[in-house]
Formats: sequence, C-alpha cells, structure tokens
Amino acid sequence: MALMVNLKRHLLETATLVAAATVCAFVANAFASSQRKVRVVEPPLPTRAPTAAVSGNGSTGGAAPNPAVAGVVEPTPNLAPPPVTASTTAPPAPSPAKPAAGASPASTAAKPAEAKPSEKAKASPAELLARFPPNPDKPYREISGDDVSWLHAQGVLFLDARRSNVFAEGHIAGARPFSVWEGDLSDKLLALSNEGRNGDLPVVIYCAGGECEDSHLLSERLFSLGFANALVYRDGWPDWQKRGGPGKTGNEP
Repeated sequence: MALMVNLKRHLLETATLVAAATVCAFVANAFASSQRKVRVVEPPLPTRAPTAAVSGNGSTGGAAPNPAVAGVVEPTPNLAPPPVTASTTAPPAPSPAKPAAGASPASTAAKPAEAKPSEKAKASPAELLARFPPNPDKPYREISGDDVSWLHAQGVLFLDARRSNVFAEGHIAGARPFSVWEGDLSDKLLALSNEGRNGDLPVVIYCAGGECEDSHLLSERLFSLGFANALVYRDGWPDWQKRGGPGKTGNEP
C-alpha cells in the first residue's frame, strides 16, 4: 500500500517537472534570436487521391492530380487572339465586269435618253407685223444678223440679189435667186406678184454685204410692185456664214 502511494507521488512529480521544463523551453524559444529558435515541424496535411478520369469507352485512365487539391495554383496560359489577316477583315472587291467581245467601252455605259428638240411654233402674221411694221414711205429698211436669224426661223421670204453663178456656190437655205443684173428679173418679179402675197409682210433681201448695192436695187423694184416691207440684210451672205446659219449650194432655194 505504501509502495503504491510512493509510485503515484513519483509519477506526479515527474509530470510536474516535465511540464515545467516544457513551459521553460517555449518561453526561452520565444525570446531567442531567429538563428537559435527551434523550428516546429507541423504534421503534413492529408491528401486526397485523384479521381480517375473516365474515357470514352468506359475505362478509367490515369489523370493528373488536381492542382487545387494539392494546394498549388497553376498560372492560366495567356491565349493570344489569332492574327487578323486581310482575308478575315474584308471580302475581296469584286472585279469589274468585262465588256462583251466586240463592244466598245462607250457602248457598255448607260446612255442618257436623248431629248428631242421641241418644234417651236412660228410667229403669226400679226406678230410679224407687230415686230416689223410696213413702211410705205421708204423702199427698204436695213436690219442686223440677229433679226435675220429670227425671221429665217419664222419662214419669211428670202431673196438673193447676187448673180446666179454666185448663188449656186452658196446661199441662205430657202432663199430664191433674184439677180438684178440678169434679164429674167422682170419675169421673176411678175411671178412673185401673182402669188397673191400680202405686200405688208416682211421680205428679207441680201447680197454680198459691205459695198454691195444689189439688195438695195432689188428692194426698190419690189417697192414699185406694192411690197412695202422690204428688209435689207446689210452684212449679207458673209455674215450669215460667220454665224453658222443654214446654207445650201446649187440653183434651187
């Protein structure tokens, strides 16, 4: 009995000494320098066995351990975008259509519709008389090329006082040959008078212009037959050619 009591007392003293020594060791290690500290070894953490991957045929194969489970995080690879090429940015431009064989470039282009010139209504006799009234006191009146162009567009009678051979070389389109130096002038004047024309309507008479007096002589002959509105084109045929007025060759009007 005494032996058991002594054994318990001995064990209690031993445990007390061990506890005191341990406390002293921790206190001393806490205040010691980093080189003299006792490194505490921690027990390793338990790891979980990797799960086997199941292949397409149902069998399991080995798989790499999960980095997250092992405590290691692998860096995510930097996936660069694919390079942009000309073929991926824009489709190629369509090539221009080639013209058909034998066709000219001008024929392949769209041609605008050609506008047809509208026919202008000619002036009435009243409008002619309003612009060019008769002059019963004088055998003629001189006019410019602008007035002649307008009167020609209205279809007014034109008489050429030059010689027939000069008339055939070129004259105002529609003009009649009435040369004052040829023997058939009287017959032509008589035939003109018998046409029943209104003597008050304008009649344009011309010759070579400048110093030429043939148009004035013809106007006096017309005035004697009752034509009171003879208009002399003072610049004559040369001016008409400069203006690009319509002309004609030959003996016919």
